[in-house]
Amino acid sequence: MEQNNKKDVENETHETPSFNSVTEHYRTIMGVPTNKVDMKKMPRVLRLFGYAVFAIAAICAVIFIIMYVLQFL
Repeated sequence: MEQNNKKDVENETHETPSFNSVTEHYRTIMGVPTNKVDMKKMPRVLRLFGYAVFAIAAICAVIFIIMYVLQFL
């Protein structure tokens, strides 16, 4: 039952809980964000840029694999 409450609190605040005191210290010192990124709240230009970068990376990976396989034929 306690697990469900933790998940509910995490979903409401969108905050990633610390694993232990070491990660908490690292987040405090380094300034690592604890909130999860909500792509729907990002500006449209940034969302499109992010999608384009991931799409180009995926296409390059597929082309690289195809070229690597064709090298041995």
